[in-house]
Parts: sequence; C-alpha cells; structure tokens
Amino acid sequence: MTFQTLLTPSFLILTATAWAADLTRATVVLPAQARPVERKAAVMLVEEVEKRSQLRWQIGETAGASGAVVLLTRGSGPAEGFTLRSSGQQVTLLANDDRGMVFGAGSLLRKLEFRRGHVELEANLDFSSAPKTQVRGHQLGYRPKTNSYDAWSVAMWEQYIRDLAIFGTNTIELIPPRSDDDADSPHFSLPPLQMMTQMSRIIGEYGLDVSIWYPAMDKDYSDAKTVALALYEWEEVFRVLPRIDNIFVPGGDPGHTQPKYLLELLEKETEVLHRYHPKATMWVSPQSFDQKWIDEFYGLLQKEPKWLAGLVFGPQVRDSLSTVRERTPTRYPIRFYPDITHSIHSQFPVPDWDVAFALTANREGINPRPSDEATIFRVNLPYSNGFVSYSEGCNDDVNKFVWSGLGWDPDAKPVEILRDFSHYFIGSKHGEAFAQALLALEQNWKGPLLTNSGVLTRLSSFNQWNAPLRLRRN
Repeated sequence: MTFQTLLTPSFLILTATAWAADLTRATVVLPAQARPVERKAAVMLVEEVEKRSQLRWQIGETAGASGAVVLLTRGSGPAEGFTLRSSGQQVTLLANDDRGMVFGAGSLLRKLEFRRGHVELEANLDFSSAPKTQVRGHQLGYRPKTNSYDAWSVAMWEQYIRDLAIFGTNTIELIPPRSDDDADSPHFSLPPLQMMTQMSRIIGEYGLDVSIWYPAMDKDYSDAKTVALALYEWEEVFRVLPRIDNIFVPGGDPGHTQPKYLLELLEKETEVLHRYHPKATMWVSPQSFDQKWIDEFYGLLQKEPKWLAGLVFGPQVRDSLSTVRERTPTRYPIRFYPDITHSIHSQFPVPDWDVAFALTANREGINPRPSDEATIFRVNLPYSNGFVSYSEGCNDDVNKFVWSGLGWDPDAKPVEILRDFSHYFIGSKHGEAFAQALLALEQNWKGPLLTNSGVLTRLSSFNQWNAPLRLRRN
C-alpha cells in the first residue's frame, strides 16, 4: 500500500492506492526472435527502472527465480498501439508493432511506482491504447542558435529522445550542418554532421521517424550551377545518415525562392534522396510567400506533382491553415509546424503579456503554457495530420510533452498530462504538487503583473516545497 500526499490551500489529504504486482526482482522476457526495436524497448525499460529504484531487472527468454515477469510480446490492433495487463506478479505488454513496443514500455514506466529497492504496479491493470494523431514530433536542432542543444553530448541526446518516445513522440526533426546559423559553436561536442549522423542512428534504434528541416538558402535556384551545388551538398547529408524518413523544406525563414524554381529544385533533390533512402518523402511549406507567390504555389499544386508528399504549415504563412487546406489538393496531407518555444515576436505570442515579463523573460524564457498550447493544438488539429513542433532548446520542455500527450489523445486534459509528466520525472510523492505548480505558473502571465497577487503565492509554494536535494537538482 502506498500513500500519496496531496496539498491543498487549507489541509492535507492522504489518499491510499492499492498496489499488488511486486516487480522488485522482475525479469523482462523477450522471445528469441525479438526484433532490434523490441530489444531496444526492453533495454530502455531496464535502464529507466534502475535509475528510479537502484534495481537492475534482467532480460531473458524465461522467468527468473522470483517469478516476477514483464512479458514483451506481439498483439494486434491499430498501428503504434499496445495492450497492457497485470495479474499477480506477471505484467504482459502486447505490442501491435515495433513502435507499439516502445510506446507500451513507456506507458508501463509511467505507471510503475518506484522506491529505492522496490518496484510495484497497480493491481489488475488491463487496458489498450493507440494514438489518434498520425504525426507527433519535435524539432531538435543541434546548432548555435538554440539556448541549450549545442552543448549536448550523444548520451544526452539519446536520453532526451528516449524521454520523448516514452510519452508517445514518433518523429524527431534534425537540422543540417548548414542553415541560417553560425558554422560552429564553442559548445559543440561533435561537428554538426557527425552529431546529426549519431542522432539519426539513435532515432532509428527506437523505431521513430527521422525528419530533416532543410532550408534552401542559396540566392538563385534558377541558375543551373547553383542547383548543381545544392544537389551535391544535400547528397552528402543523405548519403551518410543511416535513416531519413522525411525532408521538410521551408519556402522562407530562411530562404526566398520563387515557387516555380523551388519545386523544380525539390523534384531533383527527391531523386537524389531516393538513391539512399528510397521510401523517404519530400515536404514543403509556403512560408514567407507574398500574395503573388502563394497564388503561383497553389497553381503548381493543382498539377499534383507525384514526387511531393505533403505540405507543412509553419510561421509566416500568409493564409490561415484552413485556407491552405481548402486550396490544396486533398491528396496532400498538411503537417502543422507550431512555434512552442517563443513568447513574443512569434507565431503564438503570449496574449496581453505584461511589459515587465516581455523585457525580462523576453522571447525565449522558460515558458510552460499548457492551457494555451492545448488551445492551439485543438484549433488546428482538424486541418492537419499531426505536428512537428518548432523548438530552440529545453526552455519549452513542458510544452513538448503537452503536445505529445495531446497528439496521443486529443481529449486529454492538460492537467492529466502534467500529472503523468510529474509522476515520471519527479515521482508519485511530489508528482501531484509539481503538476499543479506547473499549471499555476501559466497564470503568472495572465493580465497585469501589478494586480496579479497569485505570483507571490506561487513563488512561496515553490520555496516551501520540501523536495529532496536530488529532485531540486533535477
């Protein structure tokens, strides 16, 4: 029996949760013919359990002496889905496919109860789950412009990608060595192309899609020599990356090429791409097009070029997403590219933000906005097949997990996603308090700061939170 502490403004509540499956000495059982992604899911499960309990589960083909078993096997059902059951000391994960195994293992990790030297699971668990949104991704750009990513190591990237996968993310978008950034950073642990290659490998090991945001930045793609150089440059990236599933080329920000010449370039780039990644697809956005160019773009789409897989709707698109959907042939899906990282001068600025915050937190401060992000998601979901968010660092971590949670279940409430987030990263003892604190932080940015008395109250609640040192350093 585990007691969970819930803090309210006036009193303390202790709620009892019954736990039955003692998995302290469990064995993760995999069939001998398990696929590489399934084995990766098992390793992920074992390593994350050890971090939270100091216990090292074993991986084998049969149960160990304790009798506690976590059986990873195949089931059937919707793509990327799974069924999770517990009975006695046996937990069964039935995955519908490779990704279902990763996402199912992630769901199990989010439901386990950890203490030092002990692991438990809720009694008689039995549920099935599958995502409702096709594309659920985030752009992770190893480049100098970001507020944190350029200092990360390969191991840090794997942990971050793993954490996102545990919450249902199925696409990670990379950035090529040449973009609108400086060519180098004093923080780089590896040269850009080497890190990009390592990230592609890691993403593939978890069975996720590798997308690349690839801007066409040269001055004149109507010039044959410029096109030839671009084909050569991009081919080097296509050749060395172990996995590529999608290329997304923005029409602008950066880049500024007339649609006619841009699409001609991308048709040629698609041919080069398919030499190394035959199933990879090409996507484009009409970002920064003026009225003349966007009308030309729509006209070219009416010819329905077969090499083009779909459109992306990002910042600086002249038309609304609903208008782009209406004027685009139905054969082309539209992927949403939401800016979840900036608070001003952005696609979705904080409404009526107090100037004091705008001058101090500025454009790229830590910005948990769960309620706002849920609204943005739900308004735009009907016109898209999913999203890959625009991020420039770890300042928007909470927003990433809110988007991934809504991508899996659009009906989920932000507070439920925050509870899941907090239970996994903070633990059940402090999880509810932390979830409520994250939700409350967004209210600091509502209305004039001078009359927002809740700011100091929320600060006081954080200062009085008697979290252990290991959590305060998390």
